[in-house]
Amino acid sequence: MKRYIVHVIACVLVLSSSAFALTGEEAVRGMQQRLSAVSRISGVISITYATGETMTGSFVYARPNKLHIKFSNPSGKEVVTNGRKLWVYSPSSKICGSQDLDPGLSGGLGAVVNGYPAIMTSQRSDGYTVKLKDDTKHYSEIQLGLSRDFFPEKMVFRTSDGKGFTIILTNINFSPRVIDSFFDFNVPSNCQVVKNPLNIK
Repeated sequence: MKRYIVHVIACVLVLSSSAFALTGEEAVRGMQQRLSAVSRISGVISITYATGETMTGSFVYARPNKLHIKFSNPSGKEVVTNGRKLWVYSPSSKICGSQDLDPGLSGGLGAVVNGYPAIMTSQRSDGYTVKLKDDTKHYSEIQLGLSRDFFPEKMVFRTSDGKGFTIILTNINFSPRVIDSFFDFNVPSNCQVVKNPLNIK
């Protein structure tokens, strides 16, 4: 009798955990809703490419589509956008790319993952891991490491030929002091400006 009761309790616990388990699609929707609620944020960003090259720096973001990354490795490199224009500055080469942005493009990561089938690969007390895969897209596979409240702390992007990069965000602050001048870049006078490099074929 006791063995039967223990078996019933175990079945109930398994069924309960399964009933309340999130699907991959639900986790992605949770992330999209979490990101849509963020008005400003700061922290540390680390970008590692498939080649092994790693870039690390501090970042500040403000809605809509404003971003400033100042890298400590490589030292002095900056990526800045005010939502209308993007600057990528490299002090070692004294070159600054200046790119006009399409005002119709927005949504960030939440928009990038739209249309991907999502599979939950891990659920933990501190967060979730979700894999998105679609061989028809440029990044055929995306892996998301989400916090318990669905904020993306780790993002892995892979192309079908194995290229790609990993982004890790740490030391997150959801209420940093932000001023508009953070998102305008003053190009140094001794710097060569390359206009709209992303449009060059």
